Amino acid sequence: MGKFSICALFAALLCMISSAMAAEFTADMVKIMNGKQLAAGKVTIKDMKVRMDMDIDGQKQVSIMDPATKKVILLMPDMHAYMEMQTPPNQLDTAALSQVAPDQGQWRTVGTETIDGWACEKRELISKDKSGGEVTAWFATKLNYPIKIVHKDKDVSEVLYKNIKQSPVDAALFAVPAGYQMMAMPGMPMMGQ
Repeated sequence: MGKFSICALFAALLCMISSAMAAEFTADMVKIMNGKQLAAGKVTIKDMKVRMDMDIDGQKQVSIMDPATKKVILLMPDMHAYMEMQTPPNQLDTAALSQVAPDQGQWRTVGTETIDGWACEKRELISKDKSGGEVTAWFATKLNYPIKIVHKDKDVSEVLYKNIKQSPVDAALFAVPAGYQMMAMPGMPMMGQ
């Protein structure tokens, strides 16, 4: 699986998890694939929006996910450009992972653990569709938000938040900066056309 696909998978997964939560914080983020660090960066959470700033192979990439608009915006700061993707409702459903629809599966609490100093409830997603692999998430009880996610299928992928700081987050971080030009996604028409 390519690095863009892995990032897209976790972007969608994190957006799904952000359901109906009013968490507001920043954290360092690490993405690991099969025990090897794939990417590192910062994550910013405000209400249901998620912004991930990462360096991947020396390139700065910024992803902004907004479940309310069902959009993912990919910023390319080095090019002063961005792309928008409309995301299927099941990938940005505002109730997706914390309140899984009964026909899709359910969460099962399997214990409690402390992750980076945060008391967490460890949950496994028991999905009716076994082809998607297994998902385990550690929800920080104070944030009601997952700070560690492990997805196991043919590969083992992990996202971990560290050095979490709860503080007000500027809404402007979730908008396209002035002067950026929209680019079409390869093989896809530009949105609004």
